[in-house]
Amino acid sequence: MGRRRFARGAVCALILVMSAGPPLGASAAGPQAAGDAGLGIRLVEAPVDRRDDPRAGVSIVDHLAPGRTITRKYELSNDTGQPLTIRTYVGSAVIRGGEFVGEDGVGNGEILQWAQVTPGSVPLQPRQKAQARVRIAVPKDASPGERYGVIWAETPPVPGSGIAQVNRIGLRIYLSVGPGGEPASNFVIRTLTATRTPDGAPAVTAQVSNTGGRALDMRGELQLTNGPGGLSAGPFPAKLGTTLATGATEPVTVALDRALPAGPWKARLDLASGVLKRSATATITFPAAAAAASPVAAAPVPQKGAGRSDLPLIAGGILALALILGIGLASLSLLRKRARRTSAQ
Repeated sequence: MGRRRFARGAVCALILVMSAGPPLGASAAGPQAAGDAGLGIRLVEAPVDRRDDPRAGVSIVDHLAPGRTITRKYELSNDTGQPLTIRTYVGSAVIRGGEFVGEDGVGNGEILQWAQVTPGSVPLQPRQKAQARVRIAVPKDASPGERYGVIWAETPPVPGSGIAQVNRIGLRIYLSVGPGGEPASNFVIRTLTATRTPDGAPAVTAQVSNTGGRALDMRGELQLTNGPGGLSAGPFPAKLGTTLATGATEPVTVALDRALPAGPWKARLDLASGVLKRSATATITFPAAAAAASPVAAAPVPQKGAGRSDLPLIAGGILALALILGIGLASLSLLRKRARRTSAQ
């Protein structure tokens, strides 16, 4: 029911050490640093219609009508030198303060009633991998809206360590529910603010609003041009980890080189979530002390092809085809007349 075509292939593994409760994408304080626990999880299939979306390669991002069902395969790996028994299950999640937060353990939420993983326990020898499957069945009476969840993979505490800490990593679920097509995604870069951190380093903070119907994970970079003496600098990567819930406005921060002059600069910020991209510019000057200058309204940069209609091209193509067809029919008719005259002579 509701089966879809999937593209198989290698995708980026999400290797994050988690203890109870911290947001996905952050490592928990503990005896092991992120990536050192040797526990891995990654998707091994994604819908063909999302193959160009980098989010769909590392998270389950989908839209389902009520009554529909999907299944996804994911891979668990043991990169340690000892056997592990990995428990895997679905937990709920929320977007809070610009962060995607996996609930401690299972939590609450409708997605817990809709999603089931098999098997729930996976024994792995050192350097071994195995696949599991998650099935998400949306009931027919489900209300429209977006739900969030996490596929957790965890190992029990180390025996005799005296520390009740669980190593846990997660795979995000962004599930939109509703009849018809998927809600459109969109966002707006509203302002750019030049700031200095408490230690005096320059930074730029953008206020970004999610004006669409899906949650967004922001990535991007800042380029500075037209600086003092014609200087240019960058690009500087935006700080990752900002997730925008629908209707939310959150800051996206870009840390800059401490040696940068105060300005003024022409700043261009390019942000993206999946295949959706937006750009904006503003003239900024960094304050002298650890403070923030006044926010500057960001001027949107038109995207290539944005607002262009293909209707004139389509109409022109149809007219050209009709003209060619008309000429061909007229030529065929003329040839037939000549053939009749020849046969009559």
